[in-house]
Amino acid sequence: TIVEVTEDLLMKAADLAEDEGLRGYDAVHLAAALSVGATVMSSADTDLCDAAERRGLHVANPLDP
Repeated sequence: TIVEVTEDLLMKAADLAEDEGLRGYDAVHLAAALSVGATVMSSADTDLCDAAERRGLHVANPLDP
């Protein structure tokens, strides 16, 4: 799914960045996933994976054994 970066998405990302301590791009990534109702997040970024799990997503980190 291609997610358009809108003002609403950026506002949600800003909230996620503050609430979860994420960097900007990671917050946009998570906000986009949540906006489309994703159930799985794949990332090698530990902070993003942790935030996604706290938000109810299943995480697939390719660096996990």
